[in-house]
Amino acid sequence: MNCLDYRRILLSGDGENDAMREHRMTCIACAELIEGHADFEVQLRGALEAPVPARFADRLLETLPATGSIETPRQDRRRLLAAAAVAVGAIGLGLYAWRGRDDPMAMACIDFVMKDEAKSIMMGAMPRAEAARILADSLPLERLDGIGKVMHIGPCPFQGGTAYHVVLMVPQDKVTLLIMPDTPMPARARAAHDGMYASVVPLRWGSVGIVGANAAVVDSVAGALRG
Repeated sequence: MNCLDYRRILLSGDGENDAMREHRMTCIACAELIEGHADFEVQLRGALEAPVPARFADRLLETLPATGSIETPRQDRRRLLAAAAVAVGAIGLGLYAWRGRDDPMAMACIDFVMKDEAKSIMMGAMPRAEAARILADSLPLERLDGIGKVMHIGPCPFQGGTAYHVVLMVPQDKVTLLIMPDTPMPARARAAHDGMYASVVPLRWGSVGIVGANAAVVDSVAGALRG
């Protein structure tokens, strides 16, 4: 068991097994990862435990147009299947956008997450005030606070320069950011490899790579941080 295997299994939702637990007992980075993951699950469950308003079903039925006819169960089933087909089609279109040639910079971001992220976290975080000062012109931390919770931020060597490694907890998942103030990108770039997705988008000054295990979440964060 290594850090990459631990992260993959944990984020897949299968829970912690004996081999993972044994690894975590000797790995600070993975211990911090599962602690943050547990906090996220608690927050997510709390957000989903919203009470259903009284007479919600009745009010929902009142909003449906009156057709003057009663639909049969078969007609109901057809309507549900049609709606499901539309949803599946939308998901398919989103995944299709990730097909094609993988950008080298986006691939490098995935490679960092798979090989170096745990080591980067173990090196420790930098003071938030210092990070805010350094990143003010490229990606103000207030923008990150607007879409999620910053769990870690610190400098790291990346592609012959210095990037700022951020672990960001968003409502749907956890993503990794590599903020590169000195590396401009002319346009958005993507890559997908081994169940991980990366999108690199231009910033006002430099660029940022977003990496995660969910393509839709990566796309959403990339859209929120672009330019």
